[in-house]
Formats: sequence, structure tokens, C-alpha cells
Amino acid sequence: MIDDTAIAALQRSLSENREAKRKIQARLRQIEEEADILRAQLASFDAVIEQTENALRRVLFPGDRQTGSLTPPPAPLPERTSYSSPLLPYDDPTYGVSLAEAEAEIEAEVAKLRQNEESSNVRFNDFRIPQAATIVLREADRALHVSEIYRRMAEGGFEFRGQHQLITLAVSLSRSKRFRKVAPGTFELNPAYRAGQVA
Repeated sequence: MIDDTAIAALQRSLSENREAKRKIQARLRQIEEEADILRAQLASFDAVIEQTENALRRVLFPGDRQTGSLTPPPAPLPERTSYSSPLLPYDDPTYGVSLAEAEAEIEAEVAKLRQNEESSNVRFNDFRIPQAATIVLREADRALHVSEIYRRMAEGGFEFRGQHQLITLAVSLSRSKRFRKVAPGTFELNPAYRAGQVA
């Protein structure tokens, strides 16, 4: 017959294994949330890259609207019999634009892209987590998962510090009276805060 010591050891082992499983499941959820955020960031970079390539293509090859690459369309170069140095491709009349015009257009497109990036990425620069999260949830007008709140704050230029940024955000939301947890990892604005009863 098994004595009490053996039973206690088995129970302790069972409890430890369950706790280890719980920790691994929590870590897996955290990794999946981080992967979702990274996928959203990659999609954002893809959009910026595509927009930049299209802008360059429009400026560099104004007559070529069909090609999907940045390779210029083949054009016959004029004969160079009396030139001391060859013309640059943009000085060639077959391209329909001078080098100076092309540089000016490229600078204008780059400035426009930078302005768009800056205007979309400085929104939450000077905010703390509760302030930025409040704006995100007000605009959404519904409860959001912490990973979605994180994504929207990051897109607005909020700079998170530390290694466990999602956990930091979730803890901050849990501690603030402005927010109410409505499901695992999901928060909404506290109705009392909306009514002005909570600071």
C-alpha cells in the first residue's frame, strides 16, 4: 500500500506540472500576440515600400505606366560625335524630363512621404499609457484586446519601453480606474470614467 509520503510527492509533482503547463500556455499566448503585432508592422512597412516605389517609378519614368519594375524603358541614345562627355540619361530628350526636374520631383515626393510618416507617427509622442489608451478606446467606441490597443498606439507613435511591452500595457490598463476589463486581455473605457465620476 502506498504511504502518505508517496501520495504527497505525487500530488506535489502534479501541482508543479500543472503550474509549468499554465506558465507555458501564458507565454505562448504572449508570443502569439507579439507575432500579430509584428505582422501588422510588416504590413505597414510593405505599404510604405510600395508607396515609395510607386512614387519613384512615377518620377523616374513618367511615360512608362505599365511596367512593375524600376528598370527604365529602353530608349535609343542620340549619337555622340562632338560631345566631350556622354549625357546623363535624364538629359536625354527621349526621357522628356531634365535631370534638374527629376531631382526636384523626387525631393518633393520624398518630402511628401516624410510628412505623411511624421503626421501619422507623432500622435501619441507626448502621452502616457492611460492617456493614449483612452484616445484609442474612445475612437474605437468598443472594447479592444490589449494587442489591438498596443498596435494602434504604436501606429500613432507611442514609444513603449522595456522588453515585455504588452504585459506593461495590460498591467497599466488593469491598474487604472479609467478602464474596465470585460474579457481576458480585453478592455473598455469605464462607464464611470465616461460619466466623469472617475479621474
